Amino acid sequence: MMASHLVEVNELTPPQLCHYIEQKHYAPIRQSLETLTEYSNLMQHSDVEPDKLSVGHMLFGRLKEEMEQVIRNDSMILFPLIAQADAKGRIREATIPAQMIRDKNKKILSLLEKLRLIANNFILKPEWDTDTRMFFEELFSLDQLITQAIYLKENVLLPRIQKASEQAG
Repeated sequence: MMASHLVEVNELTPPQLCHYIEQKHYAPIRQSLETLTEYSNLMQHSDVEPDKLSVGHMLFGRLKEEMEQVIRNDSMILFPLIAQADAKGRIREATIPAQMIRDKNKKILSLLEKLRLIANNFILKPEWDTDTRMFFEELFSLDQLITQAIYLKENVLLPRIQKASEQAG
């Protein structure tokens, strides 16, 4: 994982971590998804590797749906649940659907993996036109943002909540 600049994520409380993920990861992910949607639409008219690009377009569409759903669920359900439990001093009792979260993350990481293959592992090819290059360059940024957000949720946030509930038990 990339070093976070000034924030030491391990020192954040679960609600602070939720806020951090939302501000530092989900906000740029949303922006990136919008940008990629525009590029993806432009790319459909490209004659560079049309089969590959149509699969890339389809995979990106699925990734976008999955990520929008995750962000919506986290913002409306998971993060408020964590904040409420923490405010009442009952973070240990918060019932977090950890397996569901991990399954969803696996699905997203698998889509990213397939997109990496189509994107030549983000190594630009000379025959790619500008739209294709911009699409894959933006996709590379999105890939990193999503991977970091998933890392924080799975390796910092969930274990912290699970640890609290084990200490209570």
